[in-house]
Amino acid sequence: MTNANEELAHRFHMYVFQAGRLEVADEILSASFTWHGGFAPPQQPCGPEGVKQVARAVITAFPDRKIVHHDAITAGDKVLIRWSMSGTHQGELLGIPPTRKTMTITGFDYFRFEDGKIVEMWQETDQLGMLRQLGVIQ
Repeated sequence: MTNANEELAHRFHMYVFQAGRLEVADEILSASFTWHGGFAPPQQPCGPEGVKQVARAVITAFPDRKIVHHDAITAGDKVLIRWSMSGTHQGELLGIPPTRKTMTITGFDYFRFEDGKIVEMWQETDQLGMLRQLGVIQ
């Protein structure tokens, strides 16, 4: 059984990043949303527009992406989601031209909520593993 905060965290991945429904970012994120670590946009706080920017880059780079949630843990105003994403690198990502290689990346996103919106997220991802799978580094 999920609670309202957990549902918002699922929507962050499954609606915005998986389904490409970028407008959902405006519904679920506070205007001052801050993304720490991982694929965070360079400016802080990034708000919904920064998340849309990252989502567009991921969608372009991995149009066949598949995001899976493996676990979700809820405690008070926080939700942790353990996830994986697989896909074929078909568009530029972080200045890296398409390699046409497939990869699977894993990560944890730890969300904090206020007033029915996501206000912060801390992300830990295996970016080194992704770069190795794409053949960018040894």
